[in-house]
Amino acid sequence: MHLSIHIENVQHIKELNYEIDLSSNGLHCIVGKNGCGKTTLIRSLQNIISADTFQKTASPYIFDGTSKITYKFNDTYHVYSYNDTHKQLDSKTVIALDIKKSLFIEQPIPHGIRFNHTQKLSSIDEELRTKRTLKEYTTPTELIDFLEKIYGDQRFSQLKEVIINREKYYFVLKDNNQYIREDYFSSGEYFIIHLYKLIQKKCSLIAIDELDISLDASAQVNLVQELRVFCKSNEVNIVFTTHSLALMKTLNQGHDKLFYMDNNKGNVSTTLTSYNYIKSLLFGFKGWDKYILVEDEMLKMYITYLLRNSNFIYTYNIIYIGGADQVVGLLKRNIDENFLASKTDVIAVLDGDQKNYKMCKNRSDTHFIPQQSVEKEMSKIYEDTDLGFEVEVTGKKKNYDKNLVAQIIKKGHLRIDDIFGIVTSNFVEETNELVDTIVSFLTPPPQGKLLK
Repeated sequence: MHLSIHIENVQHIKELNYEIDLSSNGLHCIVGKNGCGKTTLIRSLQNIISADTFQKTASPYIFDGTSKITYKFNDTYHVYSYNDTHKQLDSKTVIALDIKKSLFIEQPIPHGIRFNHTQKLSSIDEELRTKRTLKEYTTPTELIDFLEKIYGDQRFSQLKEVIINREKYYFVLKDNNQYIREDYFSSGEYFIIHLYKLIQKKCSLIAIDELDISLDASAQVNLVQELRVFCKSNEVNIVFTTHSLALMKTLNQGHDKLFYMDNNKGNVSTTLTSYNYIKSLLFGFKGWDKYILVEDEMLKMYITYLLRNSNFIYTYNIIYIGGADQVVGLLKRNIDENFLASKTDVIAVLDGDQKNYKMCKNRSDTHFIPQQSVEKEMSKIYEDTDLGFEVEVTGKKKNYDKNLVAQIIKKGHLRIDDIFGIVTSNFVEETNELVDTIVSFLTPPPQGKLLK
């Protein structure tokens, strides 16, 4: 199923569009500055399940007569418009029950189940006691393993499972014949167990606002690693927001999706991006004189190689961001906000195949290597020249150049520095000009002169 949401004139949002393919089965992380619209999106998802979500969790003053949320499930639309009589969003159509049951939304403080779980199971306590006494319980080995991997200890080794009214409940059996019900666990522990239950029920979409709350950094990282496996094996999508760098860094760009949400005067965009872009934009880098932004790790290593024997004064950091559009986009934002450094202290170096890209042309802060890219140049040389070895390249055709270089290194035919030397050999003059440009950027101007 394909789900899309269009939010209009709710609180500080003029327009927000979000969509997700629920057949993708993976992790979707949304990050952004406070107030950009993350929580409003999560509330909008919760509104699918409970139409009074905004009435219970938000101020009534976030709406006006033009407020509206439009949901699209495949080809079916449901529109929630502001009802002035009831002071909330209302719809003339009913969302199917099977869709509602396929979703679970966890809200932030104070509305999430993490913060309202204490003594919620008191109504079944007597039956739980009976089952414990009669030993009518089992040991949930998969859940115990899940918890041990997240917390790194064996605190749940005596976890037991009982089934009451067709629902699963958990408790820790103590040596003194006492027990601790799951609703008396810490908020983080209780939530992870609840999350596990939802995954087992194969909810199509689980959305969590501020996943990092109630979990320490190591637990956050371990949880993401385990959830990635569960998403595939149980056909689940987990969308979450976070402010945790430790958690973001764990995301694997090949399998997980990291989005940056930006609110530009009420118009909210959600863009697929990279960890380094997020780290730069939200948190900045301190302690460096100069910054060089590049597209990927290969280009970062190549620039480092080219500068190895050069002398300069300023300290610098080469940051690989993602595609050329993200690199230049970050340059432009830095000019306005100076979150990295002043505009004269940040440049970009891109692959040569980006020279004619409209966004990159005619920029004094953007430079290009003479090759289309390291991988493309090495691929061309490999095809045109007898290097004395051959490698088998598998995978998608569009990734041939990168896979070829990876195989050459993996099989031990060439080291990365050998490859850099080979791809530079046909562009010595142009490469020297690029190095001179970068060294000049990293060197103070002569005394008495100012950089323009």
